[in-house]
Amino acid sequence: MEQKDIEQINETENDDSLTIKHSTSKNNKNNKKNLIFLQKIDKFFKISERGSSFKKEFLGGLVNFMVISYIMVVIPGLFSGVGGEGLWKALFVATILTTILSTLCMALWVNLPIILAPGIGVASFIVGLIESGQYTYSQAMSISFLAGILFVIITITGLRKRIVNAIPSSIKLAIPIGVGLFVLNVGLSSSNSGILDLLNGTSTGFSAIVAVVSFILMAVLYVKNVKGAIFYGILGGTLLDIIIKFCVGTNPFEVLLTNSFLPPFKELFENSFLQFDFAGLFTGNLFTAITSVVLTIFAVVLMDLFDTVGTLLATAQKGNLLDENGNVINQNRAMFVDGSGAVVSSCLGIPNASSYVESTSGIASGARTGLSSLWTCLFFVLSLFISPLVMLIPVYATAPALILVGILMFDGVNKLDFTDLTVAIPAVLTIIIMPLSNNISIGIAVGLISYTFIMLLTGKFKKINIFTYIITALFIVYFVTQYI
Repeated sequence: MEQKDIEQINETENDDSLTIKHSTSKNNKNNKKNLIFLQKIDKFFKISERGSSFKKEFLGGLVNFMVISYIMVVIPGLFSGVGGEGLWKALFVATILTTILSTLCMALWVNLPIILAPGIGVASFIVGLIESGQYTYSQAMSISFLAGILFVIITITGLRKRIVNAIPSSIKLAIPIGVGLFVLNVGLSSSNSGILDLLNGTSTGFSAIVAVVSFILMAVLYVKNVKGAIFYGILGGTLLDIIIKFCVGTNPFEVLLTNSFLPPFKELFENSFLQFDFAGLFTGNLFTAITSVVLTIFAVVLMDLFDTVGTLLATAQKGNLLDENGNVINQNRAMFVDGSGAVVSSCLGIPNASSYVESTSGIASGARTGLSSLWTCLFFVLSLFISPLVMLIPVYATAPALILVGILMFDGVNKLDFTDLTVAIPAVLTIIIMPLSNNISIGIAVGLISYTFIMLLTGKFKKINIFTYIITALFIVYFVTQYI
């Protein structure tokens, strides 16, 4: 071989070596950039600081989405007697957009793994006002909007924080337990898992069997400390549901054929967006109209306020997200976002958005930061376009997650002081009334009223916070107005 050819070969080898080195250097730079980016995300959301991981946050966000996804159908369904198919489609989009916008703020500004969505309790109350003929749909949305504004005002002025701090420590301990029992009851109900019907011998379908299998699967995996146990339980229940439907001759994928994958934004703007009628609230006898509006707004604010307080305390305690004073981390911000969510939701045509206690499912799966909520938002964005796929997950496959989470929330029972009946009685009433009344705020109301009267009549009135007296009086007025 000639010397010239050898030199060309050496030059080629040197070029290849330089290319490999350049490529390796480029990969190292990309890896370093990715690492720096992940470190920034970790620092922003405090993932490592709170003992979490990217995987846990993802699974927590996915589980929260799967557990809360039922609202996309349930909330519009509540208004089925109010409007036609156009309103249903509008509220389907409104529910998802409300959830995305409110939860996004909770994720990025508050950094808590808590999902906000239109509240079923308040929505049911609003629907009742419409169906009774007291207000039209547009007037009811005006009520919801005004309640949201008031919500924001009491948050900005610090009044809301004072109200929260006025809740006695025994009631604060009882709230998460009561919420746990409330959630457990919701999960066992006929409309969700149907397990109680199965136990009572009144079950007529296979849904309860799917729920039982799903619950056993997630419970066993959770006991074995398998990460994402709740998610795997829901997935297992969904697969079993598909198999059973195939066996009985039902097409489980029919929902994919009968529902559109395109979000009905047109119906949103035609039927629910900014549908306000403030003038209509004050027709007829002005004094009667004003009184009715004030009392209704008062009822909505109280319901939303104490539902939120109960949910924030329950979820934060479950995830060890309390500060040194026993308050929720970034509590003021969380409450402001919750109040603002009520304003946004009413503009979209849906009642007040509030924190969802089902968020504890994601927390039980390991979520500790707003990153999980960010993932949940992403899944809800996708659900606008893949809603038929979401509808493949039956509610009785997700309900067992509520049962398990409800059980896990009983871990604070041993902290209650049963040797002092002046605080034990109100605490037990708070716990028991929540599921019996099917209302978190009523449970808190009964607990506070009983606490105030017991302390007052046993000569311990000096130990009661002045705001506790005020809240108690407001709750009494609230109950009295139900009979006026």
